[in-house]
Amino acid sequence: MAKYKKRVEWGVRLQHYNLKEGDDLHPRAVLRGTLDVHDLALILEENSRGIYRAADTELIVNQLMSVARDALVDGYALNTPMGRLTPVVRGMWNFNRINPAARAQNQASLSYALSTELKKAFEDPLFHVENSLQRGPFIFDIRDMESGTHNERLTPGGYVFLKGRLLLMNGDSPLRGVELLDAETEEVIHHFPAAELGSMNTRSRLFFRLPKDLPDGTYRLAVSSQCCTKPTPLKEPVRWVDHKVLRVGEEPAEEEDAVR
Repeated sequence: MAKYKKRVEWGVRLQHYNLKEGDDLHPRAVLRGTLDVHDLALILEENSRGIYRAADTELIVNQLMSVARDALVDGYALNTPMGRLTPVVRGMWNFNRINPAARAQNQASLSYALSTELKKAFEDPLFHVENSLQRGPFIFDIRDMESGTHNERLTPGGYVFLKGRLLLMNGDSPLRGVELLDAETEEVIHHFPAAELGSMNTRSRLFFRLPKDLPDGTYRLAVSSQCCTKPTPLKEPVRWVDHKVLRVGEEPAEEEDAVR
């Protein structure tokens, strides 16, 4: 089986842990959104260049989920690539089964355990603390239109579609725009001023084209905008440096592969 190359990189917000005395903080994952079967089917259709039609995939998955539901109701445990679902009974047992109140003390439920595949995918996670009070721009998703990947690659000369918040390039500061940074040094490799960004620019999305001569390597993005929650832009732009590492070109072979 091919090695899974993606790595967990999640934003977290810290909250006080009220069940214990002291200053312990509890991290909570910041969700980028919620996907359903329809969304996943559309992503598969796009990634497969239309080989797997979304409508067909969605129909099959929904039928499969119906079969899975019936199996769980019948008392079967399910092993899937996402994990193991096991029927369980909640509550303490009361022998007076004729009494509806006694029967109501028990509920049918499920326990869940991560699959081996997911455990490996979740190894060595990287978490970034996000400030919930941040007033400036923020990037949720970076889509490379040429490769169809999200938060992974950049294609020289191709278009990039950003999703986030407070990305609108209102205001008049010359510092507004998107910056392409060296992933290690954060040196600015290329600046995309606000005037060069696509007409699809809104509060929640940005669209721009990469230089054709962009060298192989790893990069990150930064966004500077004067957009805020009020109609009037900020006097000075706020800059957000995104943590996601994006690769141009092929990833260098690992040492053991190189020896072979």
